[in-house]
Amino acid sequence: MSDIRILNDNHSFSRWIRSLLLMPAVFLSLAMAGQNSDEPAELSRVFFLKNCTVVRQPGVTLSGQSVIIRNGLIEDVGPNLKIPFNAQVVDTDSMFVYAGFIDAFSNTGIAKPEQKERPKVQDPDNPPMDVAGITPQIMAADLYKPNDKSVGEMRAAGFTMSHVAPRGLMLPGRSALMSLGEGEADRMVVRKSVAQTGQFASTRGVYPSTVIAVIAKFRELFRNAANAGAHEELYKTNPAGINRPEYSKEVLALYPLTKKQESMYFIAPKVKDLHRALALRDELGFNMILAEVKQGWTLMDRIQKTNTPVLLSVELPDEDKKADKKDKKEEAKPEEVKKEEKEEKKEKEAESKDAKSPEQESFDTKKAQALKEYVSQAAEFEKKGIAFGFSFLDVKPGDIKKNIRRMMDHGLSEKAALSALTTYPAALLGVASSAGTIEKGKLANLVITDKSYFDEKSVVRYVFVDGRKYEYNDKAKKKSEDTKQDNVKSIAGKWSYEVEVPGQSSAGTMRVSKEAGNYKILVANENEPSKEREATDVSVEGNKLSFRLEVDMNNFPLKLDFNLTMDTKNFSGSVSVGQFGSFPVKGELIDGPDMKL
Repeated sequence: MSDIRILNDNHSFSRWIRSLLLMPAVFLSLAMAGQNSDEPAELSRVFFLKNCTVVRQPGVTLSGQSVIIRNGLIEDVGPNLKIPFNAQVVDTDSMFVYAGFIDAFSNTGIAKPEQKERPKVQDPDNPPMDVAGITPQIMAADLYKPNDKSVGEMRAAGFTMSHVAPRGLMLPGRSALMSLGEGEADRMVVRKSVAQTGQFASTRGVYPSTVIAVIAKFRELFRNAANAGAHEELYKTNPAGINRPEYSKEVLALYPLTKKQESMYFIAPKVKDLHRALALRDELGFNMILAEVKQGWTLMDRIQKTNTPVLLSVELPDEDKKADKKDKKEEAKPEEVKKEEKEEKKEKEAESKDAKSPEQESFDTKKAQALKEYVSQAAEFEKKGIAFGFSFLDVKPGDIKKNIRRMMDHGLSEKAALSALTTYPAALLGVASSAGTIEKGKLANLVITDKSYFDEKSVVRYVFVDGRKYEYNDKAKKKSEDTKQDNVKSIAGKWSYEVEVPGQSSAGTMRVSKEAGNYKILVANENEPSKEREATDVSVEGNKLSFRLEVDMNNFPLKLDFNLTMDTKNFSGSVSVGQFGSFPVKGELIDGPDMKL
């Protein structure tokens, strides 16, 4: 949304004011509160997080704290802070506040490519670069979609930034660091170009179609890029007597890698991938970060000796069912234990009838050991003193906390786990001065949970991205409220409302009715009670009501999004006005659900 600007001409300004007065006063207040007579300004977005436990950084936890957020930044942190007069108070009593998590490597916001038939290639031994999976010139920032489902899912999981890579094969392209807020993609860019991405992924039917061929092609491209870049630089310096360079965009895109001006995030899940990637790095001499590592425990010494940055995969194999049953049995009630014991007895009887061969026993033992090593990988890296982060290419956002907890059950400390989500990726991606810890002046990127994040039963309640608040309901609480309240009786009716705008307030009425299974909402300001505006995008879930009002202000569209929590006789919540911020709103029931429109 572009800024609302005061017109310099006095006559035009007067007309503008008169047109605004035709709207409900709340809209006028919201639009004017952020402006003065000299120049346009954005409304202050001020929040006060009250009486919370602040985890400033891994290993540093302070209770009884408050946090002031102003215009996207952390203004202050500490006990006994004074509430700013224009702040929206967020009751975070007994909640935990963490620096927003940073996704160190994933495809978040990058849509999966459509499945298309592979184009016919005349010479399979020399296919076009894109067919061969060689597209280092592609920029993830140009492909990123803020409204992609994966963005909202990662944000709901507590992430506020994502280092995103293009999807592809051998050389997918350049990655970008993106803010996980809402808005136009170019406004979400934190760093447009971070690094190249690579992997041992080949294309069937054309060269390079094998891992060995990929390695050979990578060597060829790297050396060609070094020569092409040097030729181009020489030509720019003094073109006399030098042929004009004619190199492909793919080759030239790799030149910064050859000069160590940028690094490569190399996706290497398995042991063989790690061996090959490290050997290629050592041979050609480029900077490399190992990503999505799933079997790195066998190469910890080499990784440590070469000081290679590493991102461990958060995707974990399924848990061993027998081990899972054993854990559940220890927590179960006596009657449940008896039932489990009967089932186990039946299983043992069945196994005795169909005894496993020695080969099968050996295979199962090795499989169980491999599983244990996999989930213990992060703990082993920590014991070895190797710092690491996490990558999220293959894991579902909803499984992230569960899988990190499994790592912790196998020895990973909470401090190391939190570091892998915050301080390590912040340093790796060059944003430690603005993100990764909770300090004055840093970005207001925060995740707030009702208990310690690492508690099995904790839920994310709020996420702030660049100072914008996203609220998430406690599902258990919501379910309880649903059973206690009847939606029609608690929501339908005539309500008063009052919006608290800094320095003033605006009031009016809101009529809610249910017609043919759908809710209808009409809103009017107290100064013009006969002029009712109908809401759109009405949603009712339990006692939660949300809707949108759209108004036109001199051909400038304004969208007001209301999010309310309804009680029997009153409600509270907020109204968001795009870039102008969010404001508290409250109201009371005037007339019951039997009213007629």
